[in-house]
Amino acid sequence: MRYVNQNIAMKTSIKHHIRFAILGLLLFLGAGCEEFLERDHPTATTDELWWRSQNNLNDYLGSIYTNMLPTGALSGAQYRARVHMSGVTDEAVFRANFGTWHQFVTNLLTPADGYVTDMYRYNYAFIRDCSRILENYERVYVADAALKRRFAAEARALRAYAHLNLLLFFGPTPIIDRVVDFVDEDVKMLPRNTQDEVVQFISSELDLAAADLPDTYSEAELYRMSKGVCYALQVQLHLNVHNYEKVIEYFGKLRDLDKFHFHTGNYADIFTYAALTNQERILIQPRGNQGVMGRLGPASVPGGQATMSITSSLVDAYETLDGRTLDELSEAERQAFIENPIYNNNRDPRLAATVLLPGATLLPGVVYQPFDNNTGNTTRLGYNSANVSGYLVKKYLSEQDRTAQYGGGNLNFIVIRYTEMMLSYVEALVESGQITHPDVKAYLNQIRSRAGLPDYDETKYNTQEKLRELYRRERFVELALEGTRLFDIRRWKIGKEVLDGPVYGAYNPGAGSRVRVEDRLFLEERDYVWPIPLTEMNNNKAMVQNPNW
Repeated sequence: MRYVNQNIAMKTSIKHHIRFAILGLLLFLGAGCEEFLERDHPTATTDELWWRSQNNLNDYLGSIYTNMLPTGALSGAQYRARVHMSGVTDEAVFRANFGTWHQFVTNLLTPADGYVTDMYRYNYAFIRDCSRILENYERVYVADAALKRRFAAEARALRAYAHLNLLLFFGPTPIIDRVVDFVDEDVKMLPRNTQDEVVQFISSELDLAAADLPDTYSEAELYRMSKGVCYALQVQLHLNVHNYEKVIEYFGKLRDLDKFHFHTGNYADIFTYAALTNQERILIQPRGNQGVMGRLGPASVPGGQATMSITSSLVDAYETLDGRTLDELSEAERQAFIENPIYNNNRDPRLAATVLLPGATLLPGVVYQPFDNNTGNTTRLGYNSANVSGYLVKKYLSEQDRTAQYGGGNLNFIVIRYTEMMLSYVEALVESGQITHPDVKAYLNQIRSRAGLPDYDETKYNTQEKLRELYRRERFVELALEGTRLFDIRRWKIGKEVLDGPVYGAYNPGAGSRVRVEDRLFLEERDYVWPIPLTEMNNNKAMVQNPNW
């Protein structure tokens, strides 16, 4: 493989060492909470002094976890917000006085975009932090040898996680497995690795890390890399490159740990304080939903910005309670559900748990009325230039966070949950031709049953094509606003189908039609990956830009 090896000695003095992202991408980061991304140590010192203390090692590792991305719902830098990333999919439309997500779907994105640059450079800065530990942890005295190996394994798994992020957003990029700096000449001319090389590297690193990690952790440390997380990341990796045998293998390993289980209670509770410690959670971001009420709530709640407006595409994907899609209804029935998505209370309950619908009560005293044009109605369509579709986000919003604005709230964000793994496993079975495998039926029906839906009709869904339609719809509605949809669209190559043309919202009774929110453009030959940042292209002469960017 063409990648930088680890056998290069570190410089010992780092007192004034300003860190740079690899591949010639300068890290001009701000101060304060990003301190660990500015300097190798939080205080001016030398490696010889720093890498002596177990506390220092643990603190450094903790700082890496703090800067994981993309993770969390809305906290921290906005390019890290998984919910806001739904604005580049057919789930939602992003509107705010910050951020550029709308440019990603309206043909305005360029390689100079700040979010693209941040996503690229911070992942490589993250990789560098992990390599710092792997190159120096042996120097630290840790009485418990197994704990010392665990620290290193966590760093290795985190480094693999960052390489996976880069692969999913940008396609294959250079593999880096040592600490590198802007001045390193080999970094200025480092070409992209092939997809096979990147996949092999990530998978082998996760295997190596898993061997020294516990199956999972106690509640207080569920944010850490574990054996279960490594297996889940393997599932994500191999699913997105269509290695279905590997998906099946690693899901089996995850299931055999018997540490994570399908939550049999209410679906809505998974994303609120009601089921804060449910067993679906494989990896969490502590307090990752801080500020969620302020960002997602309407202006009628303290600080509400209504940054995410849900599309009719997502709303229309939910079945009726008898298991029919809207396309299977008569024209009159379909129109009734267009005008009132929960007509006769005959709709998959996951819809009302995920989407704030017109006329719905968000909190006591907060009723969402997007088409009441009274000037005193702060939930009306277009108020503060947000709230543009007539549908808002309900998922993640809890009464307990009613007064918690941008830094408030204690709800954790679930980065990976077991139901996602179940659906990935089903996809692998169906796509590998195992449509009669009993787990296909068992897992899909288990998910549907929790939602209050009947078992799927086996006389209808009895071919690979029809089961593909079913599991894709289940992923769409079950995992809505959780950060998976962008990669589903890319993996299934459905961008032209779902991200091109007009975007609609709720039915406006005054106009007698649905709200037309915006027009999008998707270029099949370009838009399944983001561009390599312009700064990287300018500094790394061996870098090749993604096609048509």
